[in-house]
Amino acid sequence: MDKRYFDFRDIFQAIRYGFSGRKIAVHLGGLVLAYLIYQILVYLSLFVVGNTAAQDFWNEYGLLPVLPFSDTGLTQITEIAMWIGVVCFACIFFLASTVVSKITIEQLRGDFFFSVGDAITFLKRHWKSVFGAFIGLLLIQILLALIPLSIAGLGKLPVVGKLFLTISSLFMPIGFFLGVLMALIAVIFGVSLLFVPAVVATTGADVFETIYQQFALVWNRPWLMVCYEAMLFLMKLVFVPIWAFFCLAGFSIVMLPVSLLHTGEMEHITACANLWLGGAIEKLTMLPYINSFGVFNIGMAMKEASAFTTTVTAIFLTVTILMIVGLVIAYLFSIASAGNTMVYLILRKKIDGHNLLERLNEDAIETPDVAPEPEPE
Repeated sequence: MDKRYFDFRDIFQAIRYGFSGRKIAVHLGGLVLAYLIYQILVYLSLFVVGNTAAQDFWNEYGLLPVLPFSDTGLTQITEIAMWIGVVCFACIFFLASTVVSKITIEQLRGDFFFSVGDAITFLKRHWKSVFGAFIGLLLIQILLALIPLSIAGLGKLPVVGKLFLTISSLFMPIGFFLGVLMALIAVIFGVSLLFVPAVVATTGADVFETIYQQFALVWNRPWLMVCYEAMLFLMKLVFVPIWAFFCLAGFSIVMLPVSLLHTGEMEHITACANLWLGGAIEKLTMLPYINSFGVFNIGMAMKEASAFTTTVTAIFLTVTILMIVGLVIAYLFSIASAGNTMVYLILRKKIDGHNLLERLNEDAIETPDVAPEPEPE
């Protein structure tokens, strides 16, 4: 087992622990599931709108996921469907991140054969802690926000409204501290987006303990946490593009002979795939060095029906490109999950001296102390 320093040196190992087939596969599976749910919800909403909404959206964006805050001029029902899809994506991401964090912590404890199935079994027992922590922090923020909102609302009452506001102004200093508390909870909620999966996977904590750990991280080691997260971010900036380059180079090397020997067909196939991906391939080729081998040369974008073999090939090309993009994003998520787990281990060690690498028996049942029976003489 590798030596642990419980300082910044351990964070560099996030690259190695993140580059794992199991962890990348978990996040890739989550991305595929979230992508399918998102696209199904969007196109169902477009069919509900009727007319040519679905066809117009397909001609413009195809299979390219469109974010709900984009200026697309879509109807409100489609935007609602998009936001529901975003929420589903977030839920799936945090579940997948908990699974990856659990695999990571068990590897750090020396169990390199801890499987995805074992991590999913753990998740089935503790998924409520993951979502409960987020919901709990949101409820605390909402309850605190109700105080100034109620005061402002009562101030609109006729006759007594202005008098009530005048009396309430006497408590302005208390209101200031309330605002500071709300700002602190907002920061804690942002931190929880990074560390809730790691806390649950590492300790098996319940909702209240998970929320308490977020407060402890922000209150005790805020700047150290910022520095470690900045280091992790810089490592992502370096190694994720390297992984993307190898994925793109592997795809280009495999497709190069076909592109050279069947140039016309491949240009037409790539044009079909480009249409189905909302012009993403064409935009991708504008970046430097992306199309150095000429694999992504796009012919005339034909919208009419193509030959059956060309259509089938274009479908598989589209799926392959989406898979490559998914692999790159999955590696990014894998580094984030493994890295945040390591950051939490370090911070917890510095906060209370607790070494979380010491294995906890999560299934142990506490039994009362019973005095042993005396041995017969």
